[in-house]
Amino acid sequence: MNENQKYQTFAVLKDGTRQPIDAESIIIQLEEEEIEIPLTPLHPVFQGKLTLVTGSAIQGRENERGGGTQLVIEPGASNVIHITPKKL
Repeated sequence: MNENQKYQTFAVLKDGTRQPIDAESIIIQLEEEEIEIPLTPLHPVFQGKLTLVTGSAIQGRENERGGGTQLVIEPGASNVIHITPKKL
């Protein structure tokens, strides 16, 4: 089986220049919730797709208890979506 290729990831500075990021994933903190973006596909079938995870799906939080977290997806402009994590 082919090894999953890590996605190229960059931080974009105010002046528009890109700086490479060397990480396994990126976690975005939104108030008390987090969204994790793995930079390597979780399974070969997901190669070329962007996966977002939250709540107990984030590595290291497998034992989290409670109602869980839901990702709410709302359309924006023609090529924009808004994603909000909501506690259940």
